[in-house]
Amino acid sequence: MIIRKFEHSDTEKIIEIWYNVSLVAHSFIPKEIWESQKEELRNKYLPIAETWVAEENGNLIGFISLLGNYIGALFVALGEQGKGVGTKLIERARQEKGHLNVGVYSKNVDARRFYEKNGFKYISEEIQPETGELVINMTLE
Repeated sequence: MIIRKFEHSDTEKIIEIWYNVSLVAHSFIPKEIWESQKEELRNKYLPIAETWVAEENGNLIGFISLLGNYIGALFVALGEQGKGVGTKLIERARQEKGHLNVGVYSKNVDARRFYEKNGFKYISEEIQPETGELVINMTLE
């Protein structure tokens, strides 16, 4: 597996991974919200984020997008989860940025466990206005 900087040609695969994983990991949020955010991801967030992708045998299998030290997105393709891809992406982001922050839906127990396993600690919580869902804010010093 290699971790490399995002290239514009990765855009559609990133959106596909993000969407497919979001439907499963965030099943408590209506599908229509994810549908409506595809264009924002493509045209607003990816262009301003620093994104790294994980690639194996020429296939993009995961990505991490950073807004400064904040993890705006970390997604690993459904068939590739549990193989260390997310941890490698966190390690790369940490090399680039030092400390990291992230917000995780409280109902996404698997993601919360993943971040805790990788050394992230609880800071605070808040309600996300767009979804009404509780988000746990975490940091890795």
